[in-house]
Amino acid sequence: MTTGEIAKLLQGKVLGDAALSIQSLAKIEEAGPKDLSFIANPKYVRFLDESRAGAILVGPGIARKAGTVIVVDNPYLSFVKLFEVFFPEVREVAVGVHAAAVVDETADLGEGVAIGACCVIEAGAKIGADTILYPNTHVGRDAEIGKRCIVYSNVSLRYGVRIGDRVVIQNGAVIGSDGFGFAAESNVFRKIPQVGIVVIEDDVEIGANTTIDRATLGQTRICRGTKIDNLCQIAHNVTIGEHCVIAAQTGIAGSTAIGNRCQLGGQVGIVGHLKIGDGAMFAAQTGVSNNVAAGTVVSGSPSRPIAHWKRIEASLNRLPELLKRVRELEKQLESQSATVDEKSS
Repeated sequence: MTTGEIAKLLQGKVLGDAALSIQSLAKIEEAGPKDLSFIANPKYVRFLDESRAGAILVGPGIARKAGTVIVVDNPYLSFVKLFEVFFPEVREVAVGVHAAAVVDETADLGEGVAIGACCVIEAGAKIGADTILYPNTHVGRDAEIGKRCIVYSNVSLRYGVRIGDRVVIQNGAVIGSDGFGFAAESNVFRKIPQVGIVVIEDDVEIGANTTIDRATLGQTRICRGTKIDNLCQIAHNVTIGEHCVIAAQTGIAGSTAIGNRCQLGGQVGIVGHLKIGDGAMFAAQTGVSNNVAAGTVVSGSPSRPIAHWKRIEASLNRLPELLKRVRELEKQLESQSATVDEKSS
């Protein structure tokens, strides 16, 4: 593919050689003469003339001293769009049901479904057209999966869960496990039956080994377009709004409701029964124990508005110096007090 063809595809403009052949995509630090890379972060601008890349995607107003660039409005997004061109998806599971899979006779399989080896599809399950189940996937009784989903190996979709269209679930995830509900009785804990379901809406992605518990009653719901990283825990009756991004090792306790377009950094912990407003953002390792208003950016444990948290952190860094000054002042006061005592005697 030539740089001219790429520019046409991305609605960009070539500055340099429009006939240059591009064979692959690469990081700016590692790209060679036949590779295309991009610069979207200002800290990488220094690579513009150092890189060996045959061509570089850049934003308006940026040029190389020598070499070709393709000017686009959003270099990062444009680069991502090219992944589908240079790295087309390789289908590893053939359409149809593998001979080693077990599919209940009452299960409903849509057209073009691919069921890998050792998958188990229970009674009453429904799987939409063109969905792919990789080996060792378990789909529970009466579970529903939409169209064009990809479910990777060793995923468990427990009974009654509902998965929308174009959902991607990475290896080892468990959807619909029992919520962590117990009632204290005479110094023992009695299990509360978890009889609700999990609903995953369209275009959601769920990372490897993430667990999403079924509701005690009603639904645990992940709304459309939300992306959840690996090793996250979503407890019973949680609702997560549309187009949220949740990084690895985050835990959200039961019955918390998170608004739309929220961003959670890694290892964020949110206690139960809270309300998080639309567009709220959480720095990594934030511990959240109170409701958070829409658009608020918080950090720390317990969570605070990030500007306040930064002031606290700055003060903590000065504590050794401040303690030293306090000790010096104490010595001066002791000396002055002793002098006063001598004069008064």
